[in-house]
Amino acid sequence: MSDISLNIALAANGAKHRKLRDAIWSRYRMSRDRMSIYHQQWQDSENLFRAYLPVTEADALRASARRDSGKPQVTTIEIPQTYAMIMTAHTYLVSVFLARNPVLQYSARHGEPQMQVMALEALIDYQVQVGEMLAPFYVWALDPLKYGFGVVGTYWEKETVTVSNIEEVNETYLGVPIPGRKKKIRRVQKIPGYQGNKIFNVRPYDFFPDPRVPISQLQKGEFVAVTRDVSWNTILRGEEREKYFNVDALRKTHRTRRESLDQGSSQNIIPGDSGSQDQPIDEMDLGYVSLIEMYVELVPNAWGLGASKSPEKWVFTLANERVVIEARPAGEYHAKFPYFVQEYEVNGYELASRSMAEVAKPLNDTLSWLVNSHFYNIRKSLNDQLVVDPSRVMMKDVDDPNPGRIIRLKPAAYGTDARTAVSQLQTVDVTQGHLRDSQLILDMMQKVLGVNDNLMGSVNSGGRKTATEVRGATSFGINRLKTIAEYQSAMAWAPMSQVFVQNTQQYYDAEQKFRIAGDTLQAQQFLEVSPEMIQGFFDFVPVDGTMPVDKFALANLWKEMMAGMVKIPPLLQQYDIGKIFAYTAKLAGAKNIDQFRVNVRPDGAVAADAQAGNIVPIGGQGGGGTGTGSGTEPGRSETAFARPPGVGQVPGLGPSG
Repeated sequence: MSDISLNIALAANGAKHRKLRDAIWSRYRMSRDRMSIYHQQWQDSENLFRAYLPVTEADALRASARRDSGKPQVTTIEIPQTYAMIMTAHTYLVSVFLARNPVLQYSARHGEPQMQVMALEALIDYQVQVGEMLAPFYVWALDPLKYGFGVVGTYWEKETVTVSNIEEVNETYLGVPIPGRKKKIRRVQKIPGYQGNKIFNVRPYDFFPDPRVPISQLQKGEFVAVTRDVSWNTILRGEEREKYFNVDALRKTHRTRRESLDQGSSQNIIPGDSGSQDQPIDEMDLGYVSLIEMYVELVPNAWGLGASKSPEKWVFTLANERVVIEARPAGEYHAKFPYFVQEYEVNGYELASRSMAEVAKPLNDTLSWLVNSHFYNIRKSLNDQLVVDPSRVMMKDVDDPNPGRIIRLKPAAYGTDARTAVSQLQTVDVTQGHLRDSQLILDMMQKVLGVNDNLMGSVNSGGRKTATEVRGATSFGINRLKTIAEYQSAMAWAPMSQVFVQNTQQYYDAEQKFRIAGDTLQAQQFLEVSPEMIQGFFDFVPVDGTMPVDKFALANLWKEMMAGMVKIPPLLQQYDIGKIFAYTAKLAGAKNIDQFRVNVRPDGAVAADAQAGNIVPIGGQGGGGTGTGSGTEPGRSETAFARPPGVGQVPGLGPSG
């Protein structure tokens, strides 16, 4: 981020403040009115994903007949087929994007040395791991499948951790410590923390882009805003860093629930539900503040923010819908909105695309109806359906739900044919074909969404399958998801990765040693990374949309190749069989293979080290020795057993671990 202390002077009661506040609010309201159209379909998708169905009036009437009264309940269920398909697609996408090592890979654009590429990848990999980006990446991959699009925001973080502790020190008089007299003091320390890019997920309900352009072309809009609730501690820390101003004026306002605040599905419980955040816990609870954070591309001269007539990116924060507490140039060299959107469908014209849940909903509803109607018909057929003459039988006996009941005739019907007073209707299961029809719906869902049984881990039914048939069916689904992965890679991952590079080049000012990212034959290789080493132009290596190769199958392939190489001496002269063996072992899962490597050295080098005292014979000084003392082993001296074992060492053995 830019120098956050460069906020403009903006008095809370001035005309410029009112003009700026109205400009922020009008843009936010325009986007809110348009984006709220999608809220209902997002709620439906959330309910479908959770396999939840609202209770109908018929369900409520049936539920009123308690089981303890002997009358069974009938509950409508939602078949979780869409949930299964979404999670299968999500597993595929995260395997494609996050199984690479490193996750974000780069290549030189203008012939930068390979050492610079390795330095950049090592530094970005550190930010991905230590900056805790993997969990937001998982959520980012799921959101397009549920809502149609997913959003992450990014910023540069230079953390300073405040730590306080109680210490006991000597009392002093005129600077001289007084013996025997101590006192306790609280010491506060400022400790440097993480430095690098950070990302965060944005809930679609809280995302408000410029509705005059499609979300897929977010960077071409005039503004983009995000709403969120933060604690007063966040405001105070921002004031201390000179990020926020007008905090005194903000204290005089009261937090109001935003008009646009949509909790989503009634089954989702998110922080702040039922106004819990508005109720202070006690007098020490400072409460929360509602923020609208908006990035705007504006002409400073037209907005009264400077003399420049060229469009610039600025960032504003409106608190509690009343007070502007941040107004400054964005300042990043990448000159983009720091939000990145990936969609489920390839779409270039609509404001927002459909989700996988929305596409599957009509078919899933049909599937649920087929199953529920079949079960309801079975329940109905299990109960007797009788035609009764109430003038001839005891109706109390007919209404008795217990099995083995006896229906008594009234005295007036004694001696008559009982079969004419009570008659059993013939029961016909008209829904016996529903389960067969449900299989057709399942097959149709697989064809529409491109997620088949093979991708879910089960071979589809229909007799024995050849390996070619299974591979062909799996490839069909993979090709469908492969297109989605490649589209998301070009749409969101590549621009985000480019911003990571430019932020790092702009703000990284340390010189640290980082582990080289990626699979290397030798363990624990490190590289000193300075700001000068990462200067240049680098491109994100796009994701090709294919699943990572099965490492165990690849290890078997290399094993067979090594078995063939030993029979061809010319090949052994061209390739290092030792490195191939280590690579194969690592593919098979033996990550610690390097600790067994033998370092063979020339005799002259060994003799020189022995002369310098850097190495000694295995048996200690003076050679192997026979160890004549009782209880000793051949080749070991008594002094070796007399020494106590060191830390992490088992008695009689070498160092452990």
